[in-house]
Amino acid sequence: MIGKVFQIFREKGGLLKALDLWDWYESLDARQQKAIKKYYSIKVIKNLSFPYKAKHFDSGEIERPLYTKRTFLATIAQTALLEGDYETAEWLYNEALKMEGTPLEAHLILNDLVLLAQKLKDFDKIKRYCEEDVRLYPEYKEALKERSGGQLPQINAFEVMVYLLEREGKVREALDLVEFIRKEGIAYPYYEEVKKRLQEKLGDERG
Repeated sequence: MIGKVFQIFREKGGLLKALDLWDWYESLDARQQKAIKKYYSIKVIKNLSFPYKAKHFDSGEIERPLYTKRTFLATIAQTALLEGDYETAEWLYNEALKMEGTPLEAHLILNDLVLLAQKLKDFDKIKRYCEEDVRLYPEYKEALKERSGGQLPQINAFEVMVYLLEREGKVREALDLVEFIRKEGIAYPYYEEVKKRLQEKLGDERG
């Protein structure tokens, strides 16, 4: 009873307060709360560049936090992903996507979700996350280019979508996407190889 009273009246501080995440956190069940605190603690221990300590999760005053709601949840999700807890990672990444944020932040989260789905070998999820990222591309394109020094880097969702389209027998669509990647200036080291293979397949289909 005393513990419950203390919990009710304890000061709500830390990153949860600074990021206005207390209501969200308290809406979770005990298992979810425990998972978040676990991976936050692992982040603190394993990432020496992480600027906060374990106590900062829910206590103390933090001014000008270095994270937003979205990026904070995403960084904990990434820790869960690296620890092999794909269920928790996927849930947290999707919670992060629900929070306000930039298209570039959403892209980086979706990129991790594609990688997660690939580890699970769940083709439905791979396709869903790739399609979301490809649809979002016009909104994050310029920010990604600026972040990458003026050149667009490889974008995993596009390359995986080419593979999925080819796998589904949609060779023409796959080839069109390959040419779109090239036209946009997105880094694609396998362009010539993939283009040649798809053109040969398309020729065989016509023949």
